[in-house]
Amino acid sequence: MENNSPLSKFKRQPKLYIDLPSKGIWYPKGTLDKAEELEVYSMTANDEISIKTPDALYTGNAITKVIENCVPAIKNAWLIPMSDMDYILASIRLASYGEDIELSNTCSSCKNEDTYKLGIQYILDYTQSTGQNQTYEIAVDGFKFFLRPLTYKEYTEIQQNTIQIQRTLYQSIAKMEEGEEKQKRIDEMYTKLADITKFAVCTTIIRVETPDGETEDNPKFIQEFLVNGDKEFFNAVKEAYLSNQEVTKLPKVSVTCSQCEHEDEATPNLDYASFFVTA
Repeated sequence: MENNSPLSKFKRQPKLYIDLPSKGIWYPKGTLDKAEELEVYSMTANDEISIKTPDALYTGNAITKVIENCVPAIKNAWLIPMSDMDYILASIRLASYGEDIELSNTCSSCKNEDTYKLGIQYILDYTQSTGQNQTYEIAVDGFKFFLRPLTYKEYTEIQQNTIQIQRTLYQSIAKMEEGEEKQKRIDEMYTKLADITKFAVCTTIIRVETPDGETEDNPKFIQEFLVNGDKEFFNAVKEAYLSNQEVTKLPKVSVTCSQCEHEDEATPNLDYASFFVTA
């Protein structure tokens, strides 16, 4: 049925246009219409409702729905590389709520709590350039490892599994009586945490080139080689993975206490559960 309502001519219009930091390199075919001049729309009422639903945020479903609704050129938000994620979310935040976000800090001198304004453009400028500082190729003893960023789906699954293990450690196991059984359970949980790290590191490898020029791109064989081979291979890839994770973190900003004028450094928080909440 054709919509003849006079309201139809007042549909949402793009609030800004963005170029993806990754330039679309890591997106599977069919998941992205274009990598430059992507239209960014403001959030709808439905978006705001979904973003305030704890379960939807925990599973990542709310974030993917908001992205696909606000940046229609992205067809499958689960497959967004994490190198683009904060830039995209900051763009949506800018289109929806304006130029600033709130940054909270407790003074290290007098313990006074202050709230500061931080410009979204600061986040956009920084996250636009982080991809240039990440390592996607490393060489170890004649082998070459080619890496990629985690997708949002992979990142979410890793975060969920990590949170579940931490909850078990701090809630269930912490209440157990001291003894062999408690220590056994603790060891099991730390083994699972180590396995999560192994999974994350191995998942980022696209392919491996051997010293004699052969190539392997089967994830199963790559993981077997990395986990069961000489430790310097795994450690080198892990170091690159952790370095890439560190590069994407926003740098601290200087803030001054309103009570004692002591200067501190505060870390901007892009926790998705609070990033889209306005006062």
